[in-house]
This record gives sequence, structure tokens and C-alpha cells, in this order.
Amino acid sequence: MQSAAFYALKDLARGGAVVLLTAEEPSLMMQSLDLQLRHNLAWSIGRAEAGWRVEVTHRADSLPRDVLDLLTRDHQRLDALLAQAMRLVNQGDINAATPPLREFAAALTRHVAAEDAVLALFGEAETRTDAPAAIMQREHREILGQLTLIGASLAADPPQAGEIGAFCSILSGTLAKHEYREENNLFPRWRRAWTLMTAAEQAEMMSRAQKLLGEG
Repeated sequence: MQSAAFYALKDLARGGAVVLLTAEEPSLMMQSLDLQLRHNLAWSIGRAEAGWRVEVTHRADSLPRDVLDLLTRDHQRLDALLAQAMRLVNQGDINAATPPLREFAAALTRHVAAEDAVLALFGEAETRTDAPAAIMQREHREILGQLTLIGASLAADPPQAGEIGAFCSILSGTLAKHEYREENNLFPRWRRAWTLMTAAEQAEMMSRAQKLLGEG
């Protein structure tokens, strides 16, 4: 069933919807499919005459279901901005690349601040250097340092496409590894903590994260 569902959902675009019918409770299957498809799915589960009915839409057509979903969506937005800027840099068009690079830099700085704030709100004050939270914060400092190098290269007179492209490529690789570790190691742990919070605590955390990301 999961293989058939994967092929039914892999090309799901915004505005589309797919209905799955299954004899077994589908929550674990949907979580697995969502992971395979880069967290691009939103779904609702209901009982059907012969088992279960799942209505699946593109995540972009739905509101974030929790603060981790909000941060994951922002990962995707950041990745898209950086990819757009890198295409222009690789074409040697620094003038066209500068606006998306500056937008990316501002958005990434806000994202790091939001994740650090969420870290504190979840009560993760770990001091061990090998603790997931400590690793995340150390990588945040590394990411912001790489971002500073890109900013300095952009401010050069004249800016050099080759240098900017090299720094962007390094940051792209660092972000890819960082986001993967967060989404697959840290966020699931935070999601368990999220389910234990009151509705008021969840609303406060969501509001704060949205404001830090510039969405509220």
C-alpha cells in the first residue's frame, strides 16, 4: 500500500488533492511518506466503510500544524532563495543575484533567531557539547559566519562572481546537512515535547516563532 501511495503522491502539486483508502490505520504510513517527499504533504484521516480514508493535499495549501512544521517550511523557503541566487551568480549576473541574496541573508538571520528562541522555550539548556541542542547552536554560529563572508564579498568593489559563488556553495552544503539533522533528529524530539504542552503554550510559541520569522 505504501509504495502505491508514494507513486500517487510524488507529483502532488499545489491545488491538487489525492484520496487514499486503506484497511490499516494510516498515521505511520503518512509520516513515512511525508519524510520521503521532503515534508510536502498535509493530510486528514477519517474512518471509511472498509477502514480508513486519507485526504492528502500539498503542504503549501495548508496552515502549519505546529512550530516544527513552521520551521521546516522556512527551511524550504530559504533553500529556494539560495538556489535562485546561486543560479544567477553562476551566470555571472551579480546585479540580478544581489536582491535574492540579501533577502536570503535577512531571512536566514531571522530563522536562526527563531530556532534559538524555540530552543529556549522547549527548555533545552544542554551544556554537553555533543548534545543535539548544543550541536545545533554551534552550527548556527558557523552558518552565520559563512553568511558574513558572502556579505563581505557582495560589498567588494567590484564583487567577484567566482568568490561569491564559492562561498554560496559552501553555505548551501552546510545548510543541507544542518537542516537534515534538525528535521530528522531534533525536530521529532521537540514534537514529542510539543504534544505535552497546553494549547496556550503552543499558541504562544507559534506566535513568537512567526514574529521572529517575519510572518506575524
